[in-house]
Amino acid sequence: MLSFLLYALLAALLSSVCLALFSPFVTLRRVSYLGEALSHIAFAGIALALLLGLNLQLTTLLFVIAIALAITWLARRRQLQEANTITIFLSVSMALGIILISLRRGYTFDLASYLFGNVLLASSADLWQLSALLLADLGFIIFFYKELFYLSYNAEMARFYRLPADLVNRLFMILLAANIVITLRAAGIILVSAQLILPASTAFNLVRRLDHAVALSALIAILAAAGGFALSWWLNLPTGANIVLLEFLFYLSSLAFRPRPA
Repeated sequence: MLSFLLYALLAALLSSVCLALFSPFVTLRRVSYLGEALSHIAFAGIALALLLGLNLQLTTLLFVIAIALAITWLARRRQLQEANTITIFLSVSMALGIILISLRRGYTFDLASYLFGNVLLASSADLWQLSALLLADLGFIIFFYKELFYLSYNAEMARFYRLPADLVNRLFMILLAANIVITLRAAGIILVSAQLILPASTAFNLVRRLDHAVALSALIAILAAAGGFALSWWLNLPTGANIVLLEFLFYLSSLAFRPRPA
């Protein structure tokens, strides 16, 4: 019983921190809708894997990475508005997912699990994956912090200083897709979307420096995950929904410290 609860708690903490580390960069680059879109696009990858009998997570990961890179390429090379491109791919992927699921006769799709996730299903393999993902996120942010800083505030300056902006942007998209797909099982689409927006939105109400915002976002995610897990244990409520509501309460509280415009 204790190991079962420990696995669930660690899964909630690790998935929350992984997404929160990317939250400030997603927020500053004004692509929060991209994270939400990719989590929905994963639905088509899941449906494709189920229909073809392929590995669910690997197929979904490759599918979402391919779509993320396609969005970036089209927006840059074809000079399309990124928001419109993302919306198109989101809509088409959801439609494709529905069609593929309908072709899988006799299969009942668990919508609640897809929306909210289920940390109670976390296994030791899930914890190893989440731990490896966390290390990859930390390594990427530390090693490419300068490039990420310029890409977040002024992408043209990054290219002016001859920083590998395009390479780092592609790596960012790949890791963002990996974070969404790997945490989807534990977090669900709603928590994934919220975790990419709320921690940084709260942090930037309290601090101004990017490195401080990254650290504070991770702390907020840890507090919300631990609190959400405790509430789910005491009140028998969904863990993912509890975490989202706690993060929203943190956000509302942080508004009191936000400097008022002159």
